[in-house]
Formats: sequence, structure tokens, C-alpha cells
Amino acid sequence: MFGYPFKTIFLKSEQNRQQIKSAIELHTFLSDANYKNTNKNVKSFYGEVSSQDFKLETITKKKPLVNFIHGEIKGIDNEIYIIARLGSLEHQRMYALFIAVFGICTTFLLEALYKSSNYYAPNFFSDPMKTAMLVIEAIMFLIIFTKYRSFKKNLQSTKEFLLDIWSAKEITKEEVPLVFRLQ
Repeated sequence: MFGYPFKTIFLKSEQNRQQIKSAIELHTFLSDANYKNTNKNVKSFYGEVSSQDFKLETITKKKPLVNFIHGEIKGIDNEIYIIARLGSLEHQRMYALFIAVFGICTTFLLEALYKSSNYYAPNFFSDPMKTAMLVIEAIMFLIIFTKYRSFKKNLQSTKEFLLDIWSAKEITKEEVPLVFRLQ
């Protein structure tokens, strides 16, 4: 879908849960460590990490990474499956809100154009409500476009970064055992 700044990726690693967690922690400024930087390594993320899931927000500008990564670590022993949801916005409901506002403004503007007999009526923009809706619509389009472009630009490098730190390979959803796909 055009403009949809979210993607779920499935990874398989031969490491165990503790190694996966440690690899994430090396690159994360932990929110549950009393906001202390535990060592002097350059951190790429801020967030929460456990041996079962993680919730990360990108804080570095040095590496091209997507803004948010939420994931689950599933599996046993040295057969770990990581389900990571990458996104330009933290929640999909924010994207839905932007699309809804954009759609509502478009509907009202089209209705106003339909009611005016001349599409190029000089008084169309003299109404402050129509002008405000047009400005809101332009802002929403700009936000959606910018988030999507940033997401698409950083998606591949984020995948490569995650594959590298976990010594993992990308797999399809069907390759993940059914028991681990259920939520």
C-alpha cells in the first residue's frame, strides 16, 4: 500500500534468547536501567528489552534506521524466531488518524467544490474554513509522504543491521512454525 510506513519482518537466528537480548542491549539505551548509560558504546536505540520482546525507538542519526522497532523473540534453545514490526510511526493508529483527517478534509473540500457551480470561483478561498481544511490537508499529506519516504529509504539498512547483530537470516511468515505465529 502506498504511504503505509510499516512492515513486519521474520528472522531466524541460531543464537539463544540471552544472546539475542544481549545483542539488542549493546545498541540500546535502556529505559528500565534508571536512565543510565551502562557503557560507552554508541547507542542506536532507546527502549525496553527482555528475553521475550523488545520495544525500541531510534535515537541515532549516524545510521539510517527506521524510527520504531517492536518485536517478539520466540523459539527455544538455538532455534529463535524474531518477529519484528518496523515502522515510521510508533503506532498504526496514528497513521489511521492521519489518513482519516486527510480523507475527511478531502471530502469536505470536494463537497464545497461540487456546491460551487464554477470550480475556479474566486470566492472559494475567501471562506476561512475551506482554506483551513486545505492547509490541514496539505500538512497531513506532507506528514504521510515524509514518513513514508523516510521509512522506505531506511528499511533495507535496518534489515541489514538487525540481520548482522543477531547473525540471522530473513525468512517468510510461512517458515515460522505456526505455534510461534499465534498471538
